[in-house]
Amino acid sequence: MSIAGGPIFQLGWVVPDIASATAEFAERYGVDGWFTIPEVRFGPPTCRYRGCPAEYTSAVALGYAGGQQLELIEPRSGDSPYSDHLTRFGAGLHHIAYVPDDFDAALAGARAAGVEIVAEGGFEEFGMEFAYLDGGSIGTCVELMRLSARMKAVFDRLVPEGHANPWT
Repeated sequence: MSIAGGPIFQLGWVVPDIASATAEFAERYGVDGWFTIPEVRFGPPTCRYRGCPAEYTSAVALGYAGGQQLELIEPRSGDSPYSDHLTRFGAGLHHIAYVPDDFDAALAGARAAGVEIVAEGGFEEFGMEFAYLDGGSIGTCVELMRLSARMKAVFDRLVPEGHANPWT
């Protein structure tokens, strides 16, 4: 049974220093024009980590390699899936993300299959929800995302000319 299906929307790395990571991606791999959010606050009532209410912050940078969205995440405060990854494994690929046609059904399918939901939350004001699924034998988490039309439009403005996000 496929939980997410479809094209991968995003690849996300956890990094100890977002400024260094964006500079390295630009210099080595030609990924520039990063959209950086210096502080993203995750918290109650929607945010949960390992089944418990959670509150943490991170810095985020979004960029595109062609039509592939890349996300860099620097944990800033609190226990989070990002700080845990950095402590346990160091910098590296944290997740691959999908935007399923039916977020609720995909999440229910994961739960029914016994997949651990590592973290979940949302930003109602932006029309965005997420759930990180335990990656099992692949190690890396799989993220499911629900994006409102407004949030998709934001991402569409970031994608380079000649490329498109999976929903277009």
